[in-house]
Amino acid sequence: MSARSSKPARPLRLWLVYAGACVLVLYVLRQGLRFVSPDCKRQRQLPLSTKMPYPSAGACNHAISPDMELLQVQYVLRHGARYANDGEIDRMLQVFELLSDHVPKSWIKPEMVAKEKAMHLSVSGHIESSNLAQRMQQRYSALLARRQKNIPTVRFISTEFQRTIATANSFRNALDAHDQMLPVAVIPLANDTLLSMKTNCGRWDAGKNSVQAAVNEEQAIFDSIHGAKLQGRISRQLGIAPSALSVDDIQIIYRICGYDMALYDEHTHWCTLFDQPTAALLELRSDIKYSREYGSQGAEINGHMACALFTSIVNDIDSALRDPSTAVSTFGFGHAETLMFVNNLLGLDQALGQTAVPISGNMTLEQGLRRGFRTTKLVPFSSNLGIELYRDQDSQAFFRLLLNERVVRLPGCAEDLCPLGVLRSKLAGDIGCPFTDMCQL
Repeated sequence: MSARSSKPARPLRLWLVYAGACVLVLYVLRQGLRFVSPDCKRQRQLPLSTKMPYPSAGACNHAISPDMELLQVQYVLRHGARYANDGEIDRMLQVFELLSDHVPKSWIKPEMVAKEKAMHLSVSGHIESSNLAQRMQQRYSALLARRQKNIPTVRFISTEFQRTIATANSFRNALDAHDQMLPVAVIPLANDTLLSMKTNCGRWDAGKNSVQAAVNEEQAIFDSIHGAKLQGRISRQLGIAPSALSVDDIQIIYRICGYDMALYDEHTHWCTLFDQPTAALLELRSDIKYSREYGSQGAEINGHMACALFTSIVNDIDSALRDPSTAVSTFGFGHAETLMFVNNLLGLDQALGQTAVPISGNMTLEQGLRRGFRTTKLVPFSSNLGIELYRDQDSQAFFRLLLNERVVRLPGCAEDLCPLGVLRSKLAGDIGCPFTDMCQL
């Protein structure tokens, strides 16, 4: 991927390089002193939507009856923390200029808005990917230790973007310290129906365009109800007039806070402007858009976009059940929308929330907190959904779902460990889908 490069004057360029190096060193030192492990009782963090750093936390209890044999795992993962895209950088620069006299200079990090880094995996993204792989190694040590002569037992696939390829390689290298596994296979973008499926689906693109008016309408309703409260809160924190910032400006500051946390583990700068209710409202405003562009409230095709991916997963499951000695576990690295499409097909909103009420601009904060579709919980950086395949002593097949290393129950499952037939029934209408035909306009 190419990115435009800014060309500051020479003294400024030297200062930018020096400042960026200092930030990098401080971050690595901080991360080196902190082991990130999964915790079922996670610390409460600001809800930061798709720019949420991966939730840190202690060990979850993933124990399974010794009568169950783990045959295979299938994981779909989002890339680690990345730098902002060009459009976000332009808006950040506008906000930086607008608030340059109202915030400390240390809050404005040149590296965060360096266009040569746009959309690339950050240092923190590499670290969290490695940490995640180390936990996977501990969790699945026996499975990953299996070796079959001339038969790969683990594979890694990635979309054709720097951030996903770099994440996949960091993950693979940490998972396979002895370099015995296959290298990461990159799916050419023009042929990708598994992980960057939106790229090759004209019907989805048309559907996304068709919901923009509804997104704008619902966000306008949200702004009319909650905008003054948001402007009042942020203006008081900054010591400026409420009218100085639009709600869109505040949304960008919220996004800057997310990048500050995800890239630098920095919560004492921009994030101090927000409390939990304020951040939750801004997450809701973001999810008005995401739930329609990628979620189940959008075009009908959103519910089927992961059909080719699940066809591949089910084929691998069937192969593993026919001959467990040749079972292949797959780790596929994609994007936030990849996991949102997976969520649609599995219907996990019901499992993750307390209400089926559609996301709308007139939701109260309390209603918003009960919704199932929350990007903070679903697609933080390095988010992941795993399907574990088990066989009992009677050769009956079971599966278990994990979302971001926490067990979740697929609707229809009475227990965490669920008969495989429930998953097959859920996916029956989408397995073997004609993706290319389905996506034609």
